[in-house]
Amino acid sequence: MSLTELRLPHGLLFDLDGTLVDTADDLGAALNYVLALHRMPLCRPEQYRPVASHGAKGLLELGFGEALGNFDFFELRSLLLQYYAAHICDHSQLFAGGAALIQALNKQQIPWGIVTNKPYKLAASMLRQLPGLAGCGILLGGDSLGVRKPDPTPLLIAAHQLKVPARQCWYVGDAERDIEAGRRAGMTTVLAGFGYIGASDQPELWQANLRIEQLSELINYLPD
Repeated sequence: MSLTELRLPHGLLFDLDGTLVDTADDLGAALNYVLALHRMPLCRPEQYRPVASHGAKGLLELGFGEALGNFDFFELRSLLLQYYAAHICDHSQLFAGGAALIQALNKQQIPWGIVTNKPYKLAASMLRQLPGLAGCGILLGGDSLGVRKPDPTPLLIAAHQLKVPARQCWYVGDAERDIEAGRRAGMTTVLAGFGYIGASDQPELWQANLRIEQLSELINYLPD
């Protein structure tokens, strides 16, 4: 979609994992820690990257497969999250173009925030450890409200907190639930094509308004 066909954003909201921050290697390390404890085969990056934004459940399903039913899921989840919390930014960093985009948003005083399904405590810890995310106006995690994406409510609340009408706000994400939530909220939706999109996903069917391959592409769409 061309610039002339899009409403310029008065505010931007982002997903976190697979959109703003490449968290796959830290999530994969947490999964492999749990797998090693239970003498299970470890997962390679090409295996865990596509499911890195599917939460602890998706990672454990990947790692343990059909054997998952033989273990206490909640114990495995607790072990994974404890390890991850202690190593949340060992490898994680902003995706290419992310620093330039955030700098441009802050310089132009365009409000922006993050709406993620990641638990709030983990997301907040990541923001504290990544100085490139300074200036975030609102952070909502998957447990901040009674609902989460693909429900549009978190996006609508975040836009309200930023004092930006939903129709003038863009939502950027790498998963179908992100695009669905953004569309249901009446926002312009942007697909992060560089994110954690699996081989079986069909992003061409998600009806995003725009697809980008680097975050800095969004600078071209900011108001002058």
